[in-house]
Amino acid sequence: MTSNSRPVSRRERMRAQTLQEIEDTSFAIIDADGVHALSIAALARSMAMSAPAVYRYFPSRDALVAHLTTLCYAQLTATMREATGNARRPPRTRVRLLVSAYRDWALRHRWRYTMLFGTWSGDTPPGQDTTRTPLHEAMALLIDLMAGAQQLAPADSTSGDRALDGQLRLWATAQERPGTTPRAARAAILLWARVHGIVSLELTGIFSNHTIEAQRLIDMEIDSAIQSLTP
Repeated sequence: MTSNSRPVSRRERMRAQTLQEIEDTSFAIIDADGVHALSIAALARSMAMSAPAVYRYFPSRDALVAHLTTLCYAQLTATMREATGNARRPPRTRVRLLVSAYRDWALRHRWRYTMLFGTWSGDTPPGQDTTRTPLHEAMALLIDLMAGAQQLAPADSTSGDRALDGQLRLWATAQERPGTTPRAARAAILLWARVHGIVSLELTGIFSNHTIEAQRLIDMEIDSAIQSLTP
């Protein structure tokens, strides 16, 4: 049996291994102290490399952070996709699993989570699309689940606001879901925004005195989103 794939050279294998080590070491620094603690010098010291050697992989710290942020998007999206993999479950159950996966990942990787919704300036890797991330795939999955929930209990497909309906249709098309009703798109946006807000507050310690359970708030938002799709 023959293969047309080119054998990987030793140099390429070593480069891939070093890149993996750079990623792993960078995340170890971030997980311990936050992205502000990551610098090329700190990374080089942790890896027993010289800073110029690291610059052969990333031209700047901003480029490194951009690369790591893309990896974080992919990690979170994969976690959410895996949580909702069983299509035989009802949409409401799958929405709960998706949201739970989102919150659990954020709580386990709080410093990585902050990277997803922050901004940075400077270099980005060549060819990287800064307008779309793997997290858009997770949003598309949430839209699909909301559309599925609406199909089980059909309601008026509009939001009740003609101008907003047009905006929601454009937004759904941008998410590569052009057939989504404005009502389902609105439910997906509001649920995501509210869950993100609750999780962000939880990470800042707002609920640390345990007088309010964040999960109960999230469950209420999920119920509200599902109910908004029914007549």
